[in-house]
Amino acid sequence: MPLIAYISFFFGSVFVYSLILCFYSIINIYILARCKALAYIGIYNFVWVQQYEAVVYAFAVAVASLLLYSAYVGYRRWTYGNEKIRWPPLSHIAKNFVQYAILQWKVLRKRFPGSMHALIFYGIGWLAVTTVLRAINAHVVVFLVGDVFYVYKLLANIAGVIAIIGIIIAFVRRRLKLTPNLPQDPYYYLVLSMLLVIVVTGFFLAGIAAVAYRYSWERPWFDPVNYLIFLWMKNFPISELEVIYRGLWLFHMTLAMVAMALIPYTNLWHIYAASINVSLKREGEMPDGIKPVLDIDERIEKGENIGIVKLSDTTWKQRLDFDACTSCMRCTNACPAYNSGKLLSPRNVIVGMAGMMRKGMWDSEVVGQEKIQINPEAVWSCVTCGACIYECPVLIHHVDTIIDMRRGMISTGSQEVPEDALNALYNLQQMGNPMGMNPVEKEEWINELAEKYGEDIIAKEGEEYDYLYWIGCVTSFDPRIRPVAEAVVKVLKKTGFKVGIPIDQGCCGEPARSIGDEALFAEYIKINLETLSKYKFKKLLVNCPHGFNNFKNNYKKYKDYILKDEEAKKYVDILENLEVEHHSILLSRLIKEGKIKPNNELKYAITYHDPCYLGRWNGIFDEPREVISNIKGLRIREMPRNRGNSFCCGGGGGQLFYEIKRGDRIATLRAQEASETLNKIESNEKIVAVACPFCNTMFRGESDKFGFKVKDIAELLDESLAGQKTTSDS
Repeated sequence: MPLIAYISFFFGSVFVYSLILCFYSIINIYILARCKALAYIGIYNFVWVQQYEAVVYAFAVAVASLLLYSAYVGYRRWTYGNEKIRWPPLSHIAKNFVQYAILQWKVLRKRFPGSMHALIFYGIGWLAVTTVLRAINAHVVVFLVGDVFYVYKLLANIAGVIAIIGIIIAFVRRRLKLTPNLPQDPYYYLVLSMLLVIVVTGFFLAGIAAVAYRYSWERPWFDPVNYLIFLWMKNFPISELEVIYRGLWLFHMTLAMVAMALIPYTNLWHIYAASINVSLKREGEMPDGIKPVLDIDERIEKGENIGIVKLSDTTWKQRLDFDACTSCMRCTNACPAYNSGKLLSPRNVIVGMAGMMRKGMWDSEVVGQEKIQINPEAVWSCVTCGACIYECPVLIHHVDTIIDMRRGMISTGSQEVPEDALNALYNLQQMGNPMGMNPVEKEEWINELAEKYGEDIIAKEGEEYDYLYWIGCVTSFDPRIRPVAEAVVKVLKKTGFKVGIPIDQGCCGEPARSIGDEALFAEYIKINLETLSKYKFKKLLVNCPHGFNNFKNNYKKYKDYILKDEEAKKYVDILENLEVEHHSILLSRLIKEGKIKPNNELKYAITYHDPCYLGRWNGIFDEPREVISNIKGLRIREMPRNRGNSFCCGGGGGQLFYEIKRGDRIATLRAQEASETLNKIESNEKIVAVACPFCNTMFRGESDKFGFKVKDIAELLDESLAGQKTTSDS
């Protein structure tokens, strides 16, 4: 994001330079004060309105008291029920505040609304700083004189102009709905109008005030807007100007005070709440994994629910999320469920929770059919793709709250849980996989692989392996996707790596986690760690991004839970030292190192779909593309929504195993986008390349309708290596 970085750096530099300017001016104040020629080149305070000075400061104290009280009320909301805020190190807070609040790092990710917001934020922000500097100049030390005064005025002019431009753009953007789904509540327009009037009247007041004490203008280019007003007003009779100025000044000051007093009651509240939210962001890069529940056993023993049932079940960080929402609609506009016609709007979930919180409905159930409650169908429509989190400029974790609601419904036996979701959980408990397939079928297939590629690929206790290959449920049981695992084995055999497939491997627990059965997910963590403990291996290889994310990220969040289990705590070392690699990373590295050389040319029209749990959740975008691009004849035609902006296949959030039948299928929307992209290329065979068995399944369900085939990157690479000898052959 070089352009965004430059914009952020520029505006951030203005703030830093201004602070340096203050220090410079204070050092030189005594030199400047001696120059009589500079005596009238500076700030004059309360021109014609000296009699109102005490009233202004009285109002300022009242408004400041109101804001402090509102901040205190906000803090009490977040810490309701004696919730303790976990304060990260000060360096962490400062870094996040500068990056996300001052430099607007995620706001500027969207160029049009980001630039608009930056104009308003930096414009109004700097004008607020000028007010503080002027107060210091009036009551502490006179430093706004001479060259310092000129620079001060120039920056104030720039700030005022860009603020006006930003406000006008905001008006037009909201009115013409240039950003879809923006709320049209009147108070949004009221706030913008107030800011615009405050800035414009501020310019007029400065220009008129100059007439009162300035007879010439030494450097008009340092104060261009006020200079133009000065030229217009200087011929007015002083007595008339004095009356105009007093009335306009009283109006300007009153409006400014009212605007500040309304901060807790309008969208301007996000200035406070969002700044704190980004400063106290969750550990790791966003989107980070779902928060763990570490007291599962204790809750079950006491008969308490797991997750969110009542509003009081939320954490302080979730409540801060609710308060921080700016209603920018980026989350909702990016949401696959919303775009496919489902009831889910991530913004409405957060705003709905905020509404309940501000009304003090702590003992009310958050999910239900009442207007203020969150509709259960909306909760079950989420595919946990992370697009909402990825887009949110104030780092709200919508998925964290939605999964917690699912946990609450599962733990209380809610009737609102989809039947197919419950069936998937039952299958996990009884058969060890969410599809309800007989585990014997998996064992028979792995034995067939051993017959083709050697008995040594079946992992044995005591043997040491370069890679322990965890194939996963969907790949193991779906005959259409089994060739992916076979292709991975063949490639590894060609390179001489020793790979072992544990025949007793089961599900990673992803469906239980996504559907909300926290106890079952925790049980699978212990089962799988026990399985891994039987084998010696350097790295765990996974071809499913959902399993990859669990082994690499989510399992490690349960370290404290594992330590409380006397039988399972011996596996903590495995958990801490586990190195996990997705097959796309391994295949890309093998090509770069020259250990495999794709020679066969493939003549396909090809596009690549970014799996959510590989891309957004883990930042792996380049490696799958590198695999494809190194195959002769293949050049990826990117879909309009790709990489971090990719659109989900619809299989996440457990919805590979259940489906909300409202609106369009998410898979249909994504397959249509893929088809339209492929149709721009002349070729007899069109391929959607994937790196995830969930995506593979969802696209195969649409492939006949749209006339393309689905291939995993491992299958493509294996095809390009066809005919080459394996290391064992040579």
